[in-house]
Amino acid sequence: MARKKEEPGFEEKLQRLGVIVNALEAGDCPLEQSVELYKEGLSLAAACRTQLDKARHDVEIYRQGLLVPFSPEEEEDAETARARDDGEEASI
Repeated sequence: MARKKEEPGFEEKLQRLGVIVNALEAGDCPLEQSVELYKEGLSLAAACRTQLDKARHDVEIYRQGLLVPFSPEEEEDAETARARDDGEEASI
């Protein structure tokens, strides 16, 4: 059974993107290779942007305190409290 090739991490993608930019700026590559490098660079830039957006989102959720641990017992207690509160509101 063949192993799945691991996707490079953010830092590796960024480093490869830097190599591509340097190669394109140097202007030493033939046109066909330059186009392929450009396409690879666009793909890497999009992947890095996606990873950054996800990281920003995760940090923002954590910063706002929206990330709370889940335990089934706490969920049952919350449901019981909601049911009790709904019952009190109905009788008012």
